[in-house]
Amino acid sequence: MLNKQGFNIEIKAAEESQLDYLVSQFSPDNPMFQYNRYHVQKKAEGLYLIAWKNSIPIGHFLLRWCGPQDTYVTNSIDITYSAFLEAGLTKDEYRRMGVATAIIQEAERLSKEKGCTHIGLEVGVENSEAKRLYEKLGYKDWGYGEFPISWECIDTNGNKGTDTEIVIFMQKDLQESMK
Repeated sequence: MLNKQGFNIEIKAAEESQLDYLVSQFSPDNPMFQYNRYHVQKKAEGLYLIAWKNSIPIGHFLLRWCGPQDTYVTNSIDITYSAFLEAGLTKDEYRRMGVATAIIQEAERLSKEKGCTHIGLEVGVENSEAKRLYEKLGYKDWGYGEFPISWECIDTNGNKGTDTEIVIFMQKDLQESMK
């Protein structure tokens, strides 16, 4: 697929043989990020989608088939037929070139194929650029406010810790986009 800058982007699910390379490109200080995302795919709970320009990975999202895992969301809305995008990243030098849009549109296509009626994601309240993109793509603020999410991380010295971010949940009705 050609992006808005006119170069070819290929969106494919990660392969196990690529993991060390993906670590070197996306998270050299925390290799578990790539392996954990691939593990979701290996368990058939989603797909770890990678955007490639030629043979270089330039962005990614983890697409889960089972909706968000955050209790704050699952206690507030029905996620039965909802896919969920998480852990999105576009390399700095490829931002604002349609990479995230291409991955999200492919995730939406795959989610529809899987029978999902909705797709959601969480975005940091301070990440206004990403929120604008998601709104442009048809995602709507869920209306239940902000909440914290946390994840395990490893610092440059190998020490385990926890990072936290305040986010909002945004959702898109995939049935509306089929009309």
